[in-house]
Amino acid sequence: MRWLLLRIAACSGVILTVALAQASKPTLAQILNNRSVFGKDFPAVLRGLPAWNAQGEQEVVVFAHRTVGATALDTKEESEKRAAQLNDMLLKLQVQFKPDFRSLAEVAPGRLRAEAIPFPEDDSQRVAVSDSSLQLLNPELTPARLREALGPAERVAYVTVLNKFERRPIQLTVYEYADGQIGFAEPNPSLRPGFIDRVLLKVRAVNAAVFEEAR
Repeated sequence: MRWLLLRIAACSGVILTVALAQASKPTLAQILNNRSVFGKDFPAVLRGLPAWNAQGEQEVVVFAHRTVGATALDTKEESEKRAAQLNDMLLKLQVQFKPDFRSLAEVAPGRLRAEAIPFPEDDSQRVAVSDSSLQLLNPELTPARLREALGPAERVAYVTVLNKFERRPIQLTVYEYADGQIGFAEPNPSLRPGFIDRVLLKVRAVNAAVFEEAR
């Protein structure tokens, strides 16, 4: 009987530990609302997501001053055409934030404009929404500060960004949260070693988390 009670207690302890671990994992909405990991102008990124979603973009990469579509294109003409389509969608954009994001609705929407850009990391052409006056990410974010703000990453992925020539490729260490729907990446090599310089967002998942309706 004593052994049975001990086994039950041990099992209960394991169940409790798992439950606490699951409860402590931040949701996607909680992460997106955490001002300590993003810059003051991050709401501009969220406002534009319905347009990226309507265009069928699966992922965007948020840098300090720009949001870049993950779709790699071969020619400048292709990226210019896609940028023009995205601009049309941005002009027609109407969004309604979910209750958790209503405070963002109070931020005056900026003028978002897409453009075609060369993306030197993999020698592709991309579409980006850029504004050098915006601060989209926390410039002082490190993996240690990220862990302090959000807890340990659910998964750490290692991604190699290959280029078309023989340059040294970019190696990304990606700290993933919310079942991989958002990732914070530290590049190597980097002009600022040890700092996170980009955030990867799964467009459909983030769009669903933030907006009641997007059209």
